[in-house]
Amino acid sequence: MSYFGTLKGLISDTVARVVRIDSATHAIETIEYEHHEIHGGNSFTCHYSNDVTNIGEMTVIAFNTANTTKWLHAIAEYESTAASYFAVYEDTSIDVDEGTQLTVYNRNRNSVTASTITSIETAPVANKATLYTEAQAAGANITTTTELSKTYLGAGERKSIGAAGRGSAEFVLEQNQQYAFMLVAITVDDCTHNLTLSWYELTDKA
Repeated sequence: MSYFGTLKGLISDTVARVVRIDSATHAIETIEYEHHEIHGGNSFTCHYSNDVTNIGEMTVIAFNTANTTKWLHAIAEYESTAASYFAVYEDTSIDVDEGTQLTVYNRNRNSVTASTITSIETAPVANKATLYTEAQAAGANITTTTELSKTYLGAGERKSIGAAGRGSAEFVLEQNQQYAFMLVAITVDDCTHNLTLSWYELTDKA
């Protein structure tokens, strides 16, 4: 006899499924919310690797967020083979048509859902970010306003914003805004920068 009945959870407004538990520990089986967003086709990523050779040379990914309430919940992972710093800037001013379009991938490779971000161009392209080499960044006259984060890296060091404790560290980016994510060399050593951005897009529930 069951004293509690069968515990069910809604997967839509009309469909419920039995909640499953682990057979060994009887713990309820769950996945993290950001993992759920991958399954739902609402999680995206882009990546850029770039070689720099002097102090102040930079590697940049930038994009515009859409003017909708489907907000980006973003994290960044970054590494450098020589001393550098990483910074996130909001409300940037970047000359258009100076960088290169960067492909954005849906992390569910079976999904056809596209990201709402757009590239930094006269005619912004949806589902694209923009990357900048040092020369392109100089031509784009990048002006930064609000510095959301700044982290220093030693040679060969890898860090992340949000990945380890995502619930308290991710950024929910402002709608209808321009962002730039930068790795900047602080020595004269030849250096390779690797920068990966990941985010899911979500409209808050009423």
